[in-house]
Amino acid sequence: MSVPTRSRTTAGGNAHPAPPAVTDTLHDTIVEIVREVIDARSADIPPDVALTAIGVTSLQLGQICARLGDRLGRPVPLSQMFTSRTVRSLAAWLARTEAGTPSPQSPAEPDTATTALTGMPAFMFMKHVFKPDDLSLHCVRSWRIEGRPDRRALRAAVAHLHERHPHLSAVYKFKQVPYAEPSGLPAPRLVEFLVDTEDQAHELLAAELARPFRLVQGDVWRAVFVALRSAPVTLFGFAVHHVAFDGGSAGLMAGDFARAYNAARRDEPLELPPAPTLSQVAAARTGPLPYVDLPGQLDYWAKALAGIHMLTFPGGAESPKGAPSRMLDRPLPDGTVAGVRRLASAHQVSPFSVYLSAYAQAMAELTGDHDFGVGTVVNRRSNSTLGDTVGCVINIVCLRPRPDPSSPPADAIDSTARAVTEAFAAQDVSAPEVVELHRNPAAGDRNALWQTMFLLQDNNPGELPLDGLPTRFFRPHYPGVASEVYAEVWPAADGSARLVVAYHPDRVSGEFCSRLADAFATRVAGYLRGLP
Repeated sequence: MSVPTRSRTTAGGNAHPAPPAVTDTLHDTIVEIVREVIDARSADIPPDVALTAIGVTSLQLGQICARLGDRLGRPVPLSQMFTSRTVRSLAAWLARTEAGTPSPQSPAEPDTATTALTGMPAFMFMKHVFKPDDLSLHCVRSWRIEGRPDRRALRAAVAHLHERHPHLSAVYKFKQVPYAEPSGLPAPRLVEFLVDTEDQAHELLAAELARPFRLVQGDVWRAVFVALRSAPVTLFGFAVHHVAFDGGSAGLMAGDFARAYNAARRDEPLELPPAPTLSQVAAARTGPLPYVDLPGQLDYWAKALAGIHMLTFPGGAESPKGAPSRMLDRPLPDGTVAGVRRLASAHQVSPFSVYLSAYAQAMAELTGDHDFGVGTVVNRRSNSTLGDTVGCVINIVCLRPRPDPSSPPADAIDSTARAVTEAFAAQDVSAPEVVELHRNPAAGDRNALWQTMFLLQDNNPGELPLDGLPTRFFRPHYPGVASEVYAEVWPAADGSARLVVAYHPDRVSGEFCSRLADAFATRVAGYLRGLP
């Protein structure tokens, strides 16, 4: 697809006219923004070294896109950061695709019209329509609070979130196409319980967060409060349907909740800039597309995933069809996060590529299959509007690492990194479109493209700074997961990390997932052996 007619070239950069010279100002702007995002104001940013090679994460690449777009007054697609991987290459692409006069953003105003859903939100809504009790698209966050929160302030904070973020208060419907529209419905009631023990509190919180939603009725999210009689301890959590939430929403939602709670407790007004409306978010999603080579990306996916294998997990299932998901949660050895960062830097790749390489080799070792898909989530908050959105701003990308368990770490990491870069450069094609390209009628509801998923959860899980109340984030039991085997690495601010493996017991056994967790940890430890 070409850029707007006022531009002199195509998004892919295959233009006939000679590109304009890259000015020092443009180059310096990129370097300045990279330094801001990685919080290293005086860092050396080599012009011809990939940004990921100097430690820039995928999440930070999105932040760079957003700040560049704001500074230059034009969209910068996140996918381009994986094509133009260096400062020099990105500056050259920006010069070739100069956008002319930008269209100013309209101020945030209340939506009154319907907004069509596209991409992953549309897919998620239609999955809900056909399986309204399915829990694979439940997103949950929870905290342990030491003390007795002010329940009036908690209720006020719930109401604030509902009124402030339009995806939480919308109704989701279908008429020719899936759409969302403002509902005007009141906030969900804060669900409150009092129990005797902390074990009871955890069990009750998980059960309440796992109740199905009804999107067509405006039942999109809920907040749950469980207090202990015997001690000043409270568990608090919220669940949101994935159509209105993603990992990038967690920090925004928790931060807004804490600010609203603290303001209500002090009886002070809360003044925040308006959150993006439904229509503004929809426009922000499509803004970068004129700068993207969608036909080329479609062609990539048609070729890159042809003939991909359906995994067979040794040992088979451990439960009958329909059993709820189960989950393993294990600590990774001390030093893993820092070691992976050093190893990634040495190979000039992202930490995600290192973790994924170990996961793919472990899976290949246990299954005997060397050509399977691994799904991962890409955060597509590549402009400031989407950066401020509580909503679903992701895509699922299928990676095909083709692991060889016998490959030495250096070869495995480099091969995996190439597969990641190629796939992330084609991330503008939505996952549902990719599935259509490779639909296998014989597979039923099984999806070879992401039978297994692997995520590096390096986004903010959501701090909850409530006045006078120490809080600690924890992962409750996942009500459901989107793949048969779903693995995550959760790095923490203190340098520790945990590995979560959730699974569908009617497709795979806990014994296999335990072996997979062990094999992954062993691979990572082997990668790090010998590091200085």
